[in-house]
Amino acid sequence: MSALKPSSSGPGLVVALLLSGWLMPHAQAAENDFSYSGNWRSLLSSAQRNTGGPAAQAEQLQPGLISTVQSSLQTELELKAQYRQLHSTVTTRAEKNDGGASHSTAWLNELYGNLDLGAWQLSAGKKIIAWDVGYGFRPNDVIQQETRRSLISQTAIGKPLASLDYFTAEQALSLVWVHPGHQNNSESDQEQALAVRLYQRSGNVDWHGFARYGQQTQASLGAAFSWVASDAMELHGSLRYQQQANQLQYVGGSGLARSTPWQWGMQNHVSQLLLGANLTTEDQHSFFLEYWYDGSARSKSDWQQWLQHNQRLQVIAKQAGWQTAAAATNLAWQNTAFNAASNLRRHNLFARWSHQQEAWLTAIDVLWMPEDGGRISSFSVEWQGDRWRWQAGLRLLNGPQQAVVRQLPGSHSAYVAANWAF
Repeated sequence: MSALKPSSSGPGLVVALLLSGWLMPHAQAAENDFSYSGNWRSLLSSAQRNTGGPAAQAEQLQPGLISTVQSSLQTELELKAQYRQLHSTVTTRAEKNDGGASHSTAWLNELYGNLDLGAWQLSAGKKIIAWDVGYGFRPNDVIQQETRRSLISQTAIGKPLASLDYFTAEQALSLVWVHPGHQNNSESDQEQALAVRLYQRSGNVDWHGFARYGQQTQASLGAAFSWVASDAMELHGSLRYQQQANQLQYVGGSGLARSTPWQWGMQNHVSQLLLGANLTTEDQHSFFLEYWYDGSARSKSDWQQWLQHNQRLQVIAKQAGWQTAAAATNLAWQNTAFNAASNLRRHNLFARWSHQQEAWLTAIDVLWMPEDGGRISSFSVEWQGDRWRWQAGLRLLNGPQQAVVRQLPGSHSAYVAANWAF
């Protein structure tokens, strides 16, 4: 649920830092060629532990098995630099949590070069490419595969790729080769693939077509539209069909497993659908509604079997005391199911209200999962100045006791964030 997701930096970070160190002394000599900007941001977050679910059950059986951070302070510095057709974004982070642990890390968000050929543009390197039209879910975001509905917005981490783009006033064509150096990677977000996007504007409607072929997941086709029906109303939709999709699957039996029973596997013939509408009034009230179906998420029967297995593990721990530690470990492994797909449930209904009043933005949104009645509710307030932005919010996970969201390690979280742009 968190918006903050570090990535390994690798040699690209060193290149970016060396590049920025070389460019700075030459900035005055080439003011028109070099530019830079940055963001300093700090996030104070606090999460309440859930008293139910497999994480809490594992902790009750074996205290200390799962280390849960309840509060943390994270500070980040993001630097963007451009020299002619070379672009780079580097982020550094320092973090301290309530357990007293602290660490620092850094990663490279982007480092790519552009070659401008008129209507054609060639790019190569690590770059952010986000596609599709949805807000809460984007089935056709086949390159970036960005996490949606995070607590606070943050610059994504790009993908290694080479792309060729063609633009006119009404049309666009993009050809992308992503992860060109990866071979037989089992995780879909690091899979070598070729992707195509077609764009056509027709009056007040934007049409999009998508195609992708992955080394493991094979072919997928998608389409999307965004229609500005009036000054106040916008409608959008997205559809995707995949030959295969990667999903974490349970491969253990009904008893105790000796090693993690969760492995990546292929799911055949997967479809995804999104329909949404946005209404904005003259006094800056915005109403947003989306429904989406994600066939790559775990099915209703999968979750029922998961809940039943959790109950069996608790019974095993009580009946045979010498197996308590093994049962606790198996319950801890059950938390892996939450990462099986980008959505917990296949059917989702999302509603959002926001109001912009001068520098203040207030918002309330609810994600409802009708298959089990689970809800994720968020409340936020934001103040935006010329350079400063302040944010605060609360996220609640509720619904029936057997709902999947009620099984997550946390029950609710709160945050305060500050951002200074320069």
